[in-house]
Amino acid sequence: MLRRFSRADMAAALAVVLGLLAVYIPWYSYTSGSSHISVNGFRASLLGDLFFLVVAAASLLLLMRHGLVDDLISPHLNEAPVYSILAGIAGATVLLQIILAATGGKSFGPGIFLALLAVLLLTTSAWIRRPDSRSGLFMRETVTGGD
Repeated sequence: MLRRFSRADMAAALAVVLGLLAVYIPWYSYTSGSSHISVNGFRASLLGDLFFLVVAAASLLLLMRHGLVDDLISPHLNEAPVYSILAGIAGATVLLQIILAATGGKSFGPGIFLALLAVLLLTTSAWIRRPDSRSGLFMRETVTGGD
């Protein structure tokens, strides 16, 4: 089965694994009174939950692509823009969480860096999946229906 994986699939699969791992590892920590509090992706905010949903959607796309889950959307949808949108949403959530944690005076944990690495791998997967140099023609054909 690994032979059927393209470079884009390998980058996306690695992004999914690192993203799932990143959600459970502390993203940031702070002190409140005499206690030290560590916050993972699920407790970070709505942004951590949104990051998890993006990683879950990327894993679902991979499973559908390789026939492990019934593929209901691929005949109707091109995968390249979907991975770009997922990478953009994941990147925005992680960067916003970094900004929120930095302005709050919180110290970063290893989970936020793993999440950032997962975003970079998901972006790499989207970059590999992009159409050839005819990308402008591709978009024009998609929007106008090929006329």
